[in-house]
Amino acid sequence: MAFLRQLVVTIVVLLAALGIWMTLSPLPGRMVLESGLPLPSPVRDLVARLSPAEQEKVGATPAQREGRQAVPLVVVDPALPSVTRDRLNALGTGEAIRSVAIRPDAGGIVAGIGFASGDQVEEGATLAVLQNDAERVAVDRAKLALTAAEEQLRRYQSLSAGAAITAVQLDEVSRARDAAALDLQTAEIALRKRDVVAPISGRVGLLDLDIGDLVDSSTQVAVVDDRSQLKILFNVPEAYAAELTLGQTVTAEPTTRTGRVFEGRLSALDSRIDEASRTLRAEALVDNAEDLLRPGMSFGISMEFPGQSYLSVDPLAIQWERAGSYVWAVENDKAVKKPVRIIERNVDRILVASETLKANDRVVREGLQQLREGLSVRVLDQAVPPVPADATQTPAPVPSAAADPANGRRAELAP
Repeated sequence: MAFLRQLVVTIVVLLAALGIWMTLSPLPGRMVLESGLPLPSPVRDLVARLSPAEQEKVGATPAQREGRQAVPLVVVDPALPSVTRDRLNALGTGEAIRSVAIRPDAGGIVAGIGFASGDQVEEGATLAVLQNDAERVAVDRAKLALTAAEEQLRRYQSLSAGAAITAVQLDEVSRARDAAALDLQTAEIALRKRDVVAPISGRVGLLDLDIGDLVDSSTQVAVVDDRSQLKILFNVPEAYAAELTLGQTVTAEPTTRTGRVFEGRLSALDSRIDEASRTLRAEALVDNAEDLLRPGMSFGISMEFPGQSYLSVDPLAIQWERAGSYVWAVENDKAVKKPVRIIERNVDRILVASETLKANDRVVREGLQQLREGLSVRVLDQAVPPVPADATQTPAPVPSAAADPANGRRAELAP
């Protein structure tokens, strides 16, 4: 009797362990049901109820069970209208609207300096004076020669009235007076060259000159920058070149002054696209009335465009075959293959063009391995609300390196 009790207890424990295993894993239940053993119907129903994989089949007819196994379960995602190339972001460098590096027109020793570092100077102001003693003497000598030539001309003119001199002699004296006048102009020009003047109004930089320095025509006396406006030079990707127009609004944000945005306009475009970088050099003018900006500063440039409308799908939905890329869509609970052409790849979506795929079409992104044309499918509801057909959703921008001139693009063109 003790042996029988022990045997019964062992069988009960084994059955209990098998039942617990069946509730935790679908493998033992499937093995029992597919083993072909002549199990009574109550036992088969009990095994089906305990097995997680077979619970949903309990109570169904054999035909229903076979049909449910043949219909694959898929996860869908709607095709959303999206806009690309609606904003350009680029990195630009500021320059003064006018900038002149001033050098003397002649060599000599600096005798005087008329500005200090950072001064605002006006057009025509004297910045430096070179020693000019010899030039002053030359001007005085030329003045004396001109005075003597004019007096001689007056005497000859009075003598010519009495026919004391010939007309030829009078012409020679007149030409001598004209030559003396030209000599005086030459001497005055040489004297003016001893003064270094500002050709434009603006602000000078640091003073690197001192009285007594010997300078020549290659010595830089000062740099005058007219920074009432700043030119910002930046590179535009080739894809945006056709959409640029002079006068278009540009926003510029200094990289060192985040939060302060300056508005300007597109003022100039290069005549050709650079073959190496495939970018177009552009120039924008930004007002600097408050004198907050400096030449040489870097700016983040932003421009808005109407953009181009496409459909975006989940990256997992894209499939490939010899004819090209395609997606599976669900129409009337059946799988339909729709060819697509990839336009851009973003971080979380892919923009595509298609003649058959429409906005809000249910595109399969999971369960693709078992699909074929016209196959009935079951759709797992993800509770994704559809969007109106005319709505747009801008895809997330692709991070780009700041040093790349084509950084303005938010998405990488597909080959």
